[in-house]
Amino acid sequence: MIFRLSCRISLLTRGTEDTTMVFESSDDEAPEEVTFDASRTEALRSMKQAEKELLKEKRRKRQELFQEQKKIKLLSDDVLEEMDSASSNLKGNYRVATVKVVGALASSQQQAAEDFIQSRLYGAGSCRTTNNELLSLQNKTGRNKGAAVQFVKKDWACKQKAKAEKLKKRWIHKQHIPSC
Repeated sequence: MIFRLSCRISLLTRGTEDTTMVFESSDDEAPEEVTFDASRTEALRSMKQAEKELLKEKRRKRQELFQEQKKIKLLSDDVLEEMDSASSNLKGNYRVATVKVVGALASSQQQAAEDFIQSRLYGAGSCRTTNNELLSLQNKTGRNKGAAVQFVKKDWACKQKAKAEKLKKRWIHKQHIPSC
């Protein structure tokens, strides 16, 4: 048994016109039930498939572009043959020079370059210091006070250690700190 339902919907458009729409459906023609999860997985699958197709198309176009560039970059066989024949026909007065022979001219240029680097790195305008001095300064002025580098390093000169010990005793005496 087929039940037909009729539904009339009236829409008012532009004030006075009356448009009537009639929908007819039956119970046998009801839409199939689809769960949310199934529809979501189907949508995600179709999106992934579309992305894959897009990536394949991009790769294919890029590969075609590379092939075209490679064809353009390659020289024709005629040009290569001409170059081979021309190189065998060349005769000239060639001379091999070692670095020592050309060294006189290069040494002055090399010396000028070394002087330039020396002046830029260690000249009057640059404030450079040794690693030990920098670490000592950090130990003195940092939040965590520590021993100077010359006391940490065992290979520091004995003369420097004696001088530092003398200055330390003088400083302790001025601060009125009892010695250990």
